[in-house]
Amino acid sequence: MSVRLAIVVIAIVSLLVATALAFAVVKLQPGNKEATDSTVTQPVGQEPVELEYNEKRILISGLGMTCSSCRAAVSSALSKVEGIKTYSIDVEKDWVILIYKKDKTSPEAITEAITKGGYKVGGIKELD
Repeated sequence: MSVRLAIVVIAIVSLLVATALAFAVVKLQPGNKEATDSTVTQPVGQEPVELEYNEKRILISGLGMTCSSCRAAVSSALSKVEGIKTYSIDVEKDWVILIYKKDKTSPEAITEAITKGGYKVGGIKELD
């Protein structure tokens, strides 16, 4: 009985490690615009970053995110929007802070992408 339990535990741990490694590889791929813990120490909206003349920083809230799968889905939706420079997703606070280029996209286009990804937008607030 204990050998079977050990095999099951090893299989589960192996699956969890493989999932974590796969997630890390996706985050490190070129072109991934999401700010990670290793690249940004604070949420994008709190950084002392000076925006370029054609950039805006916004906070999008009320998406209905509850887990890491939600984070991945919202990240995937945002990565398809041309003109988003960077973004930071906080599942616990249920918001996204992002910087976008005004001449490439708009809050409406970003909202549409999030909605097509299966999430709602409760509110948008300009931070700068």
